[in-house]
Amino acid sequence: MAETQGERVRRARDERGLKQGYVSRTANITQAHLSRIENDESGVTDHTLKKIATAIGIPFEDIVVRKDPTKDDGPRVANIDDVLASEAAMTRFLNGERPDRETYDWVRRSLAVIRAEVRRRKEW
Repeated sequence: MAETQGERVRRARDERGLKQGYVSRTANITQAHLSRIENDESGVTDHTLKKIATAIGIPFEDIVVRKDPTKDDGPRVANIDDVLASEAAMTRFLNGERPDRETYDWVRRSLAVIRAEVRRRKEW
């Protein structure tokens, strides 16, 4: 069975003797987020993965695991409506970070505006 993204991140960090706290601080993410990534409980964007790779001291290409687009890996946020309908989906959309209420409301309003604009353009 192929190595998961989380397993690859943890292995790379462990091989270099680095603690989660050091990597998360250096990558400017929370230790909880790094833990969720390593336990495959949270997805990770290329941007965040690049910061993690830099913090560990390895090339991005050595740490990234690309998913097979033909394989169904279960449910995922597919569109703005999904994000707006679920607080859990909103948290995933925000890279696993739980925002304060003001930020959460601002993102929700912004996505609603984008959704309305997308729908308006589709009607043309």
